[in-house]
Amino acid sequence: MSATMYGSDGFHVLAPNRGTSLQRPFQLFIIAGDFLLILLSYMAASALYRNFMNSPMESDNSVGAGLIVGMVFVLAAYFQGIYDNHRLLNTPWLTRKAVVTWLFALTTLAVAAFLLKSTANLSRGTIILFALLGAVGLVAHRLVWHYGLSSAYAKERLIDRKVILLSLRALDFTSNRFKDLRKHGFDVVRHFVLDASPELDDKAWNEQICEVIRQSRAADIDEYLVAIDWNELPMLQRLSQHLRMVPQPIRLLPDFPIADLVSRPYLPVSGTVAIEIQRPPLTVLERAQKRCLDIGLASFALLMLAPLITTAAILVKLDTAGPIIFRQSRRGFNGRPFQIWKFRSMTVTENGSTVTQATKQDSRVTRVGRFLRKTSIDELPQLWNVLRGEMSLVGPRPHALAHDNYYDQLISKYVYRHHMKPGLTGWAQVNGFRGETPTIDLMEKRVEYDVWYVSNWSILLDIRILFRTAIALMDQEAY
Repeated sequence: MSATMYGSDGFHVLAPNRGTSLQRPFQLFIIAGDFLLILLSYMAASALYRNFMNSPMESDNSVGAGLIVGMVFVLAAYFQGIYDNHRLLNTPWLTRKAVVTWLFALTTLAVAAFLLKSTANLSRGTIILFALLGAVGLVAHRLVWHYGLSSAYAKERLIDRKVILLSLRALDFTSNRFKDLRKHGFDVVRHFVLDASPELDDKAWNEQICEVIRQSRAADIDEYLVAIDWNELPMLQRLSQHLRMVPQPIRLLPDFPIADLVSRPYLPVSGTVAIEIQRPPLTVLERAQKRCLDIGLASFALLMLAPLITTAAILVKLDTAGPIIFRQSRRGFNGRPFQIWKFRSMTVTENGSTVTQATKQDSRVTRVGRFLRKTSIDELPQLWNVLRGEMSLVGPRPHALAHDNYYDQLISKYVYRHHMKPGLTGWAQVNGFRGETPTIDLMEKRVEYDVWYVSNWSILLDIRILFRTAIALMDQEAY
């Protein structure tokens, strides 16, 4: 019994053999562009630093450092696949890889200079400017190529992987699993729907695979893609056994449940592996990074904002009777209780089993308190909580204990927020979920963003959130 073969919308039934004549120029141009850009960055950094310091050109000044860094960067980038055609439009991935490779190339320069005892010949100012100019230039270079290759004409010439697609049923090629294949260089020249009936014996399976292989050789394909869903996994082992006779790579194109599982970290355990379903709290190094950022920025903010904090305290005291600082019980990391500090902005100081969220035009909010809440100045005393280690600058916003107890019963992932210290601002807040949450749907959305943050934390994400917070405060209202 032979497999069913057909072409689908958006895929060629049979693509001509383009060879590499149309593909290599893209790679060569980008490699040459990177190398020249690095040399020009070094020359520009050297000239700028000399002009700034009013120092004449040294007789031994050359572009030797730029040549070393350029060669190391190009070689490292090539072996990491940064110049592969099917990745040229994946700008976020390329940018991350380019920055990491750039840091590696600069580190190589530093190590080489140290081992050769030639650090005295390198200007620290020039190298710092070189690092900045080179990083900006390499990122800009990739953005230029992204826009230049975004046309349909250019995309057609980025095709460099002719593949056979195998599945056990007809597929929806408009879904997210397949719509980016051609964009990123995969040209499906054949699609075979295999008969996966349980009664099929090995002979029938062999006949199917032989037909697949025969047509694959005629098309001169580069690899096989196997589209398998979660409920079809038992057939994957059987299929892979029959495909062992082909020399091309065979890759799994999973559905979401499989993709989610294989994207998780794993730990080798003797002859098997343990897959991480839930990430642990931050590692010692990650906690140290986050804590250094918290202490450094919180101390700086308290020093710079001291006049504003003092003025706000005086206004709160003069506006209405009551304490300047409002303390309320919250839960922090691992559910540990702590007292959060805020400027008092309401006539009440609720801290019991029932706490009513503030709403728009809430009569309990004082005149000064309304301004403080709208501008988030009322949150500034929490910088003290950050210095004490009870909070972080970035993390899930802490809720009153009464709200924690209420939502914990309604939202299954709510408790996951306590896997990290609460923050002054958070991923949910910069994505529009700041202030009142009158419905369960809104709180579920906020929790969804908080859980994503906990699962995907990085120091760069924290810095990104801090930058976005300033912009978000201008466009959003809290009550």
